[in-house]
Parts: sequence; structure tokens; C-alpha cells
Amino acid sequence: MRPHALYLSVLSCVAALGCVPFCAQATEGASGMYLLGAQSLDAGISPPPGWYFGIAAAQYTGSVGGAIQGGVRVAELDKRADSLTGVLLFAPKTRVLGGQLVLSVATPYAYLRLEGQITSPVVRQRAVSGTGKGDTALGARLGWHVGSSFWHAIALSAWAPTGDYQKGFTPSIGHDRWAGDVSWSMTYAPGNHRTEMSAVIGYDINSPNDATHYRSGNEVHVELGIGRRFTPQLEVGLAGYAYRQVTADSGSGAFLGSLKGRVYGVGPALNYNTKLGGHGIVLLARYYTEFDAKRHFEGNLALVSATLRF
Repeated sequence: MRPHALYLSVLSCVAALGCVPFCAQATEGASGMYLLGAQSLDAGISPPPGWYFGIAAAQYTGSVGGAIQGGVRVAELDKRADSLTGVLLFAPKTRVLGGQLVLSVATPYAYLRLEGQITSPVVRQRAVSGTGKGDTALGARLGWHVGSSFWHAIALSAWAPTGDYQKGFTPSIGHDRWAGDVSWSMTYAPGNHRTEMSAVIGYDINSPNDATHYRSGNEVHVELGIGRRFTPQLEVGLAGYAYRQVTADSGSGAFLGSLKGRVYGVGPALNYNTKLGGHGIVLLARYYTEFDAKRHFEGNLALVSATLRF
């Protein structure tokens, strides 16, 4: 394994689990559960055994032509979300099916501001904001190193509806529904490992929100990254993602009909590793600009993360 990559895959876990999701208009509340763009550089590499603690911070600003927010129909919805999340990860020494197991748990805390035009019972402009706890994310990942240049992993994530939630046009951080994601990630770094290419494909399943009688459709996401290591500590690259909703929303609360959303995003990515008090620490930064959205928020996402092995 490359020296600078010892903890980078942990950062992928931190980023994927550790931020309040902000996207996916066609799903209820203009918000899916998986954070698009969380995994890119070194996504397929699994960390060595040990305990890890990560902090992930994200900011998303975007807008969409219409959405259902807590059972309320909203037109021309603008959103700003800022989140900070702590993630605890454990990679045991015992191998499972010849691979490295990683278990994780994450809980976010976030600020959310929404502004839009409520269309029922009368048309009016309204803005709301607030802070609260997000849904708890649980993860399990199993990864393998094949040959000298290829790493890959399968992962399962589940979000439990433990976050703050209130029906209506409110700044609810939680989603009041269970959701899950299954993904396969891979990294190829030939030769001297200075250049690497990574990819992730995942499938998300959403359960109904019983409070609003809304069932969000299932989703597919693909994330890509290509990076270049300029020093043993620094890797810089380009990352992007594609999102498609593959089954339509349903239920009596889906007032806008059987919607399916899509969006794409691209931007720079950076990984940097160093030591702090004798412990390895890795810093991650991503910035995405979204485009070609349909029935989906379109905006900008900034993501930074730090992981410490102890």
C-alpha cells in the first residue's frame, strides 16, 4: 500500500457517512441520504487495522424549481446547509473473507436555511432556519488489495431516523425515514503509484416517511476521481459524480407526481497527510459545481474532512 494512502480510504468513509446530505429534489424534502461526491480519490483503498476518529464539515447552497418539504408543496426553493459531523471507525486485525473490515458510526449536527414560495393554501414567500441533530449513519466496509496496483471494496451503509424532524415547512435536519446504500469502490494505481484512478458505484434504497405518506424513489450514484501525487504527503486531482433516480416517488404525499431526478457535479480534489503528536492525520478537501440538473437541486458543495488514527 502506498505510504500516503494508509488513511485516505478512512476519509472516504468519514465523508460518505459524516455529512448531512443536501441533494435530490425528486426525493422528499429535496434531500437524499447519501452525500454525492463524498468518495473520489483513493476510494477503493481500505485502511490498516486500528481506531480512527474523523471530523467532516460541508456546506451546500443550491436551488430547485419545486419540491415537497415535510408534506408542504414549495416552489422556487433555495437552500443553504452547513454540517459538522463526528465519525468513529474501527478496523479489526482479524481478516474477513481475506479482506479488511471497517465498521463506522456517524452523527451530524447542522444548520439549515430554506426559502421558498409555499403554494397552498395561499401563495406566500417564506423563509425558515434552524439547527439540529441529523440521522445516525452506520457503516460496514470490506476491502481487498489485488496484486500491486488494484484495490477494491464493498460497503453497506444505513441511516436511522434519529435526527430532529418536524412535519411541515420547517428546517428539519432529520429525514424521518430509514435508508440504505450498497456500493462498490475501486482504485487503480499502476507503476510507481504516483497517478491513480478511482470509481464508486452505489445504489440507495429509501423507506416511506409515515408522517407524510411519501416514499422517495431509489437512486444510483457514480463517483469518479483521478489524482496525481506530487509529494509523499500531497495528492491533487479532479473528481466528479453522476446521480440518477431510477424509481419514481410514490405515496399519497407525493403531490408533484411520479418524479425522477438527476444531476452531475465536477470539481477539484485534494488529499494531504502529516503527523500530529505522533499520530497520523489526513486532510481532505473537495469542491463541486453541479450542472444539468432535472427535478433536482443544482448548486455548489464544499467538503473538508480530517481523520486521526489513535
